[in-house]
Amino acid sequence: MQQRNIFLTVLLGSLSLGVTTASAHTVLISSNPAKNSVIKALPVNIVLTFADPLLTLGKSAVNRIVVTDSTNTVISTNKYLVKGGVLTDALNTAGTKAGRYLVKYRVSAEDGHVVTGSFSFKVKP
Repeated sequence: MQQRNIFLTVLLGSLSLGVTTASAHTVLISSNPAKNSVIKALPVNIVLTFADPLLTLGKSAVNRIVVTDSTNTVISTNKYLVKGGVLTDALNTAGTKAGRYLVKYRVSAEDGHVVTGSFSFKVKP
């Protein structure tokens, strides 16, 4: 009986360690344009940098960025490029307006965990 209790204690301890390690999620560590920044002109690309490499599945869009202007018009182009933990998308800069821009993202780290978030920046020529 005592050996069984020791075995169960070790087994449960091992399982709990595994769960702790597997539950880590990547985080956004920087972006260009930066969160809450005020910039003079809209860049050609938006670049999000995450703490961990992102998942890629051939040509499937596992990771997404949607950028909208102050009128809720989507200006991101769905031309995603993933290199390690960096996700880039081209922006449609034609007719750029001053105002607030909203960035929403959904990414999958290589461990399969999905992370979503959003932030904004302003264009003020």
